[in-house]
Amino acid sequence: MTAAAPVAIVVSLVLGFDVVEHEASRALVHRDADFVGATTCQRCHPDQHATWDRTFHSSMTQYADPDSVVGVFDGRSVTFYGKSACVFRDGERFLMDLPAKGGGRRTAEVALTVGSRRYQQYFERIERREGVVMRRLPLLWHIEAKRWLHLNGVFLGSDDANWEKHTQNWNQNCIFCHNTGPRPGYLTGGSERELLASAERTFDSKVAVLGIACESCHGPGRAHVERYQGIATRYGDYLVADNDTRIVHPNKIDKERSVGVCGQCHGQRVPKPLQRYWEWRRTGPTFRSGDHLSDHVTPVRPDTPVGDDSGVFAARFWGDGTPRLTAYEYQGVTMSACYLKGSMTCGTCHSMHGDDVHGQVKPGMRTDRACLQCHAKIGNDIQAHTKHAPASSGSRCLECHMPRIVYGIVEAHRSHRIDVPDAARDVEHGRPNACTLCHLDKSPIWAGDKMRELWGESYRRPAKRPSGAPLTLPDASASLLAGDPVQRFVFARSAGRLDAPVAPADKAELRVVLQTTLLDAYPSIRWRAQKSLVALERELPLGIGQDLARWDHEGEIVARKEVAHRLLGSFARLGLGKLRQPARTTLLGPELRPNLKLMRSLLNLQSKSAISIGE
Repeated sequence: MTAAAPVAIVVSLVLGFDVVEHEASRALVHRDADFVGATTCQRCHPDQHATWDRTFHSSMTQYADPDSVVGVFDGRSVTFYGKSACVFRDGERFLMDLPAKGGGRRTAEVALTVGSRRYQQYFERIERREGVVMRRLPLLWHIEAKRWLHLNGVFLGSDDANWEKHTQNWNQNCIFCHNTGPRPGYLTGGSERELLASAERTFDSKVAVLGIACESCHGPGRAHVERYQGIATRYGDYLVADNDTRIVHPNKIDKERSVGVCGQCHGQRVPKPLQRYWEWRRTGPTFRSGDHLSDHVTPVRPDTPVGDDSGVFAARFWGDGTPRLTAYEYQGVTMSACYLKGSMTCGTCHSMHGDDVHGQVKPGMRTDRACLQCHAKIGNDIQAHTKHAPASSGSRCLECHMPRIVYGIVEAHRSHRIDVPDAARDVEHGRPNACTLCHLDKSPIWAGDKMRELWGESYRRPAKRPSGAPLTLPDASASLLAGDPVQRFVFARSAGRLDAPVAPADKAELRVVLQTTLLDAYPSIRWRAQKSLVALERELPLGIGQDLARWDHEGEIVARKEVAHRLLGSFARLGLGKLRQPARTTLLGPELRPNLKLMRSLLNLQSKSAISIGE
């Protein structure tokens, strides 16, 4: 045992207190089959356990107590969509006073938390005649913003006064990827057809470990533990470098099985065959680390059918098949030439036991080093490859080949489909183009012409946008006004980047379009637009900082719209003398006056469908 061994282990040895037995005594935790739990691994691997314990994987799912709950339950009242709730504590209990579904009020006690990085969701325990359901409560605490939000404001849907819209059961969804060794324990009782239609589903759910622990990635550990009970075997295998340890190291298996370790959760999937759905609902997934993922599941693609419907998942992908939601990283990686023609796996850039808990990225892998470790020759003359100044964002590998075009948890993330930008392909498939995500004042026609000029005859101008918006407009402006929900969010986020090659005084059109986006029907898009406007206001103040600070994307609708209309009405007056009149634009008339007629026509092209995220 090392000097760094946790206190819990010392206590267990000295006083006979069994940490594993104590953990397994809690209601949801049950060690059957081949799982042993993270505390067993800790006894021989204290350093690895410590590096895992500080990650957000370890705290993904927790029992609600003063150590796990990060939300502020201080008795405050919060109002969303015309209804109010009160969040408060009673000793070590965390409670919400909520509007009841049929009218009146009800009090819900938080039993379980999910999430500990960007936001934390809360679940109540509902006991039924048989079994228990963990039901998601309608409010979450956004950790980075330090505020309460309604669930309706963090998914890609429009404003909805239905407080119960996203209050689903943990037992039939979250349990699968946010825990180790999940067994949903669906209690059938009647026919499966009756249960499928019933709102009163019930479960006897168990997990080997709450949260994402050792055996999620390394496989069940019982055989490994039993093999190394004796010190002679332990050191004997070490001396002869015996790899038959009955445990999986994701970086020491072939690339197909390696990416499957992460893909079991970071790759939305359906059982294979689909008829095993009911088996999953009862006993959990059959995949174990080290297996071939495709033997157990069908990774979701745009045309993956559910019954007779082959379009149920299409909206989760861009038109060219590139994933556009988080939890599809596996699909992105396995579409990439770096994987298909090379040896890249998740472990090429990520480490679960490193120092970076925000993304678990290896040192240097947020920089060009991620690509240059394989493409070293390009690094010898980066400008010859990128046609951009070496120090500019246009010479950063990730900006071009892994742009932020993926939506999840109210943020735009990097695409894990590593590919080459193509203005025609991207724009014609509704996918944000890496060039115009940076050149925010440029049109798709400009992007196509410039790519052809710099990189050759294989590139061309786009023929049309899916929305029908004019190709002569800047891509950012057209996408913010006429795009679908993911397009609008992605460009709302990109509009606030300060490394774009657009001078602050030349962002007049971008700023007026962002201010228009404060009126968007989707609260998550409004919030992202507000954040970008705050960034641009800091870059070049127009005197709207106080209005932006007071404006609430989930606030009362009349107050929200009053502020947004006031900002639009005063834009020309506040911008004159600070912002330059765009040389070529139809969205801004003389003296920076917004062309509201054209803006309305573009807004009428907007896709207002909700994007089912699957969370």
